[in-house]
Amino acid sequence: MKLLKFDSYEDYKRIQGEVNRRKLGRVWVTHAELTFVARYVRDRMPDAAFGLCHGVRNGYEVKKLRKLLGIEVLGTEISETAARFPHVIQWDFHEVRDEWIGNVDFIYSNSWDHSYDPERMLKNWMRCLRPHGRLFLEWTREHGEVTVRKADCFGLSLEELVDWVSKGYELERTENIEVVKYPRWSKLFRNLLRKGRFGSRLRSGFILVLKNRPEVK
Repeated sequence: MKLLKFDSYEDYKRIQGEVNRRKLGRVWVTHAELTFVARYVRDRMPDAAFGLCHGVRNGYEVKKLRKLLGIEVLGTEISETAARFPHVIQWDFHEVRDEWIGNVDFIYSNSWDHSYDPERMLKNWMRCLRPHGRLFLEWTREHGEVTVRKADCFGLSLEELVDWVSKGYELERTENIEVVKYPRWSKLFRNLLRKGRFGSRLRSGFILVLKNRPEVK
């Protein structure tokens, strides 16, 4: 496990904003992961009405989950660029709104590795869930220690992530999702010109599904 330290909160927010603007057009999540999340929500939470996606950059996952589920899904993004995208608000995902507490059916994030305080982040996210609610965390190799730098300030192995989240919450499922990732169009054409191939690669990732443990009475 590796966690970077910042000189101040303002420094953290500035770095997050700079990286966000540089990568604003990039999308990390794929249809395969979002389809799994949507199916899981429909199967186990047929009355689901509201979901959150944290650290959404350009709001791609918000748009897709709203379409797949047909319910209200809101995204958060710490950068001021959030205002450019529908159903995305500028918000630090370490914080919670009062109206979210105990009222969210599901939360999805592949940006949890941008946290400067993982314990606080996870605790607040789980506070938001309804009794039947689920938290979906995506893990890939890029969420590990070797990629920790600047905005991606928190990283750990899949085994460490499982151990960490299982200490206080119930890990209901760990789903392995393999997808073929193609490069962006510019890189794709360069590969075709130079190498005569697309340059696609297989990406193996995991979705961890968490829920709160029942209260002992």
